[in-house]
Amino acid sequence: MKSEKISINLTPAELGQIDLIVERGLYDNRSDFLRTAAQKLIENHPAEIRQFLEPEHLKDDVFTRLMWGIGIFVMTKDEIENMVLRGTQVNIRTIGIFTFEKNITADEVKQVVRSCKVRGKIIASDEVKAALKEIE
Repeated sequence: MKSEKISINLTPAELGQIDLIVERGLYDNRSDFLRTAAQKLIENHPAEIRQFLEPEHLKDDVFTRLMWGIGIFVMTKDEIENMVLRGTQVNIRTIGIFTFEKNITADEVKQVVRSCKVRGKIIASDEVKAALKEIE
């Protein structure tokens, strides 16, 4: 998966300690050290992540599907058309990337998507992104 670049501010002492650990060969470089540190901290908060992905208030909604997970997800034109025909609605909860195929219309999204919370990136047409903002 493609990684995103971020910037952080560290004190000279913190950076010096990281450099020392890298020089000792425990990590390949600063990025490797910081990525590992972030992964370990994320592992310490499974309840917060689970609460976002499976919110209690949506579990009682038996009429609306919950599409959730961590990773890369794609909603296809066929999938959304079938949901429109069946009158199905979805609550989307994703950490990662959620893609709406380019040929999906804003009207279809408004009919199908009841809520959409993506922590990461949404890939969609400008029309669909605008419809999603109206839904939130």
